[in-house]
Amino acid sequence: MTAEEPAGGEPAGEEPPAEETVPEGTGADAGASRPEEAPPSGFDHVLRALGGGPIHVSYNNAAHGNINTGSVHGGQAVGDGPAGDRRRATRVHEGPIPQAEVDAAAFGFVEPDAFRTCLGRLRDDGLLFLSGRPGSGRRTTALNLLRRHCGEDAALRALDSVTELDRWRPDDPDARGYLLDGLFPTRPLGPGVLGNLRDLLARAGACMVLILPDDDPQLLRTLERDLHISPVPYEPPPPVAVFHQRLAAEVVEEPERSRLLGAVEPGLLDELLVPGVVPHEAVELVSFVVAADGERAALGDVRERLSYRAEERVPPLVDALRDDADGLAFLLSVAVFEGLDHRVVREEAERLLELSEGRLASVLEPTEEGKEPRPNPQFVFRRPLRELLRSVGGRREPREIRAAGGFSSAVEPVVFVRQGQREAVLRHVWREYGQLSELLVTWLREVDGRDELTEPVARMMGQAASWGGGRSALRHIAHLAASERMTGRLIAARALGIAAEDPVLVTEVRHRLGVWAWGRDRNRRATVAYACGSEFGLGRPERALRLLGTLLRGVHSDIPEETGVLMAVQSALVRLHQAGHEQRVLDQLASWSADMAPDAGPLLSVLPRLLAEPRWFQSELAEQTARAPVIVALIRAALNSADAFEAVCREVLRWCETARWEPTAAAAVEQLLTALADPMEYGTLRLFVEIERSDPQVATGRGIALRALRDWRTGASRTRPGPGPGPSASTGSEAA
Repeated sequence: MTAEEPAGGEPAGEEPPAEETVPEGTGADAGASRPEEAPPSGFDHVLRALGGGPIHVSYNNAAHGNINTGSVHGGQAVGDGPAGDRRRATRVHEGPIPQAEVDAAAFGFVEPDAFRTCLGRLRDDGLLFLSGRPGSGRRTTALNLLRRHCGEDAALRALDSVTELDRWRPDDPDARGYLLDGLFPTRPLGPGVLGNLRDLLARAGACMVLILPDDDPQLLRTLERDLHISPVPYEPPPPVAVFHQRLAAEVVEEPERSRLLGAVEPGLLDELLVPGVVPHEAVELVSFVVAADGERAALGDVRERLSYRAEERVPPLVDALRDDADGLAFLLSVAVFEGLDHRVVREEAERLLELSEGRLASVLEPTEEGKEPRPNPQFVFRRPLRELLRSVGGRREPREIRAAGGFSSAVEPVVFVRQGQREAVLRHVWREYGQLSELLVTWLREVDGRDELTEPVARMMGQAASWGGGRSALRHIAHLAASERMTGRLIAARALGIAAEDPVLVTEVRHRLGVWAWGRDRNRRATVAYACGSEFGLGRPERALRLLGTLLRGVHSDIPEETGVLMAVQSALVRLHQAGHEQRVLDQLASWSADMAPDAGPLLSVLPRLLAEPRWFQSELAEQTARAPVIVALIRAALNSADAFEAVCREVLRWCETARWEPTAAAAVEQLLTALADPMEYGTLRLFVEIERSDPQVATGRGIALRALRDWRTGASRTRPGPGPGPSASTGSEAA
């Protein structure tokens, strides 16, 4: 059974050489392994107190290669990633549910006790209310219910938790199952709405599962008292069953499973898989057992590493560091930047300590003579790294090579020994120490713009919105959204997408984005655009495009300050296109271009970035679908635009060059050039001249361009009269 919470995405950036660099494919120690010395025995009592142990670290450096230290399950590949489809996997909140998400939910799934009851409700009524504890696997169970009831390959759709069911209509004739994750308490169902919902589902031949929390007794009582609906209470399956089913799914052969389980200490599974352990925590234990590959030493003390045992360790850990400003700063830095190189983590801890201005120290600077002063915070040998790691229950991972920013570097990531401690630390200090939140926001909003730093900061900022709650839950993100730094706006956009995972906070997120989109603050308007291209928009493509349309109404391309907003809109359109929403993006782009004509040039500048991934466009053109004329019209308009011509022309020429090896691409190029030639307009003329100048052995469609130019020069073709779009058009005419 899969975990209920997904991982997220990130904006790109270039990383400066902050770590020790290693040229790719070189290294005197390539393929070597050397152990690191164990900690001094004088710290044994500290290690025992924190649940740690002697650290033995080795590293393997094999540039462009695979190193197997045990038996291997599945295939392996080395490369730069697929060159074709680069769509991001996203858990959809509003729109079609990808088949990959449904298949992932079915992998190793264990039916809970109420599964058969739920199937009966769906069969008899077409409508199922499922209530349970958040994070316990309700969504995974709901997806499996829809999959079982509607069929393995049936089209499923997700609805946002703020969907107004009195106005909702099934708009996808192919959809057979709907999933509504949360019913907002201020919009309760009424008898009329419920009856209409059942009627709509029956006429569409579809069903719906509504997931409800079990911590809102008023909502559950209202449903039962007013609508005579008894939501099915969801209890996750026994953790032992989840463990063995998931293990069987990952390791098919029983002898191999027995070998892996032989490394587990006798009685340990019974000790750890107790009632109350939710499915994704049992899956976590499976991952440790499989990764150990039958070696008890590799499995280590798994009790210390499980995420659901991390919460109980945080309060005493913070109390132990109360008089230790260095330790507290380092603890918070590891909690935010877990998994990064130890040098990066320590640099951020130093910056936090400096920003704290004594707020992390329990002993103030003495004001009377003769008193002992506090230690100098500028002293560079205050605490060695090994001692800091022990003090916060962390460890340094083996050396590894990471490629970023065009070069490779050797890093040694810092992580907590105990899984899940990062979030547990941050949640505890955010809730328990009110003044600390302001310091954390001040510290993190000035973080460097590298991806490896902005992604964990955005994750923490988004999660913190649900930790605090209240009417000011998003206040810290709102400050970031108004930042003059692009890094702050990108972090805010990503954080809003994470905050929108909360079915209550999503209403405030949507409200704020709508208000900011209509406002005058250009920084917040740019943040709205970036949010439309982040997790929030990728899961809600229709709403994202509506917000982008609102932003475009207020963009004036001739005002320099608005350039940032327009660039953010273009970036969001590219991300939506790459995520699989090509048709929606194309239709909206065509509609906006028509509305903004003749000032659509800056908006059309995004088209070359879309054409750079040509597979979908070429398929539509080659098959002459209903959207093929729209594609031709957009390319024609971009060629006629002084802002977009150069880039669009370059992409079309690249199509002509690469189409030699792909029949579909060749058919698409021929269809495109034929359509552009009738009528011959200024941008098309310039494009055909460039094709004429190209290598005769390279360009596909060269014959079409030459015939069109000959007809134009002899007056046999239709040409739209009037001057071209500025000096750029006359250049093409003179060349012709």
